[in-house]
Amino acid sequence: MLHLHRVLAAAVGGTLLLGGVQAVATSLPPDTPSPAVTPGGFDGAERRTDGYRAVPARRVELTRTARALRVRAVRPGRARVHVPAGEALAGVPTGTPADGSAWFRARRGNHVAAVVVREHVGDELVQRQVRRVRLSRGEWTEVRTPLTTDEARSRLTVVVGADAKRGTVDVRIRDVDLGVAGAVTPPEEPTVPAEPEEPVATEPGGAGVLTNGCTYTRRGIPACGAYLGATYGGNSDPSVLEGQLGRRLGVRRTFYTGSGVSSAVRNATADLAAGRLPWISFKLPHSWEQMVAGAGDAWAKDLATRLSRLDGPVWVAFHHEPEGDGDIDAWRRMQERLAPLVRSVAPNVAYTVVLTGWNQFFGKAEYSLANLWPRDTKVDVAGFDLYNEYGVRKNGSTITRWPDFDTEYFVKIQQWADARGIAWGMAEWAYTDEGHRYDKDWIEKTYHQMVARGGVAAAYFDTELNAYGSWLLGTDSKRADLAAGLRGSAALPLP
Repeated sequence: MLHLHRVLAAAVGGTLLLGGVQAVATSLPPDTPSPAVTPGGFDGAERRTDGYRAVPARRVELTRTARALRVRAVRPGRARVHVPAGEALAGVPTGTPADGSAWFRARRGNHVAAVVVREHVGDELVQRQVRRVRLSRGEWTEVRTPLTTDEARSRLTVVVGADAKRGTVDVRIRDVDLGVAGAVTPPEEPTVPAEPEEPVATEPGGAGVLTNGCTYTRRGIPACGAYLGATYGGNSDPSVLEGQLGRRLGVRRTFYTGSGVSSAVRNATADLAAGRLPWISFKLPHSWEQMVAGAGDAWAKDLATRLSRLDGPVWVAFHHEPEGDGDIDAWRRMQERLAPLVRSVAPNVAYTVVLTGWNQFFGKAEYSLANLWPRDTKVDVAGFDLYNEYGVRKNGSTITRWPDFDTEYFVKIQQWADARGIAWGMAEWAYTDEGHRYDKDWIEKTYHQMVARGGVAAAYFDTELNAYGSWLLGTDSKRADLAAGLRGSAALPLP
């Protein structure tokens, strides 16, 4: 095993959000001394702050303490600690088991520690594995994150961090390790600069830094934080809504038939120029079965080719909310055929699969994630359409139950997504006017709950089209709820 050894200490104001669950943790007995530093591990770089980065830099400063780096927030907000990019492991073969780990100790309770291991090929993020564990006050605890590489000649990086459910983060972090089996050595010259963590490519659509200070991949997947935005009207110009909100949207969700490629490309171009991530859905030009047989290959390649020419990332979904629309096995095979085709043609396009959400966790077995999720296929983002139906009239009665999205959906989605290295978000979500009167801050609170569970995007359904509830942001008060959530959310940098 080849390891990186680092000693870090963190004292961060606000919340450090690094999605993930199900950490494998080993706690030391209270009388056990702190883990020893490997000889040579605490070197000159660690005696300064060289190479280590706390993100976002504008809210966090690094200072040197007696035996560690200290990360101190200058104002509340999210942050994380990057191990120097030059310590990445390069040239890792396909199928290689890797392991990232670190030891954590919190002065106070109510902290969760995280270790993130990422696999890269060139400037593309292939996968991300995250493990988190709740810390016991004053005890050293190890968090270990395994990963098996998916691609040949991969580069592996590790990020460590913690979050606090209340108050400020105050955590000691020691002995950060990144190791793989075999004689793999770090590159003599790192292929990625220390900041940002994921490289800024020179070609259109390259990775960069979002407005919240987090990096993002060429396909638009944020390294931390999440986009917040909306569907607006019938694919209407959202600048009207943005004027009412006093803020721009981070993501815009739009919908098209198979003949609407030109409209989709035109709207995606406008969104990228305005700093919005386009998340577009298509109904297909042929049946699922015909698409599986190849009838739509030329259509999909043309779409991917046209999107590949745009100056930024685009997210694409084919036949969202398929439940009840036909043979779900044929739908799954259609996704398995189109995903690699689109991703290979368009390196700036994230392939997404969008489901209702309710059916996966509370519906028939045929719609469970285990049954319908595409197999042996790379999907970049899982989208779920989740609605708060409080106040909706169904079957002659009004729904009066108030849902808890965090426990009913977000926890379950996070566990499933982190185990598979898939980003996720809410492709549609909304609540009624009755719901807004019940809780005027529900949009803002739910968005932050999603971010805390690792979600990367949320597009509010601000339209009356196909609406069975009063989802529309029709009042200043309801729009103010979305505007509050937009503060500090992610958006693409303006061209």
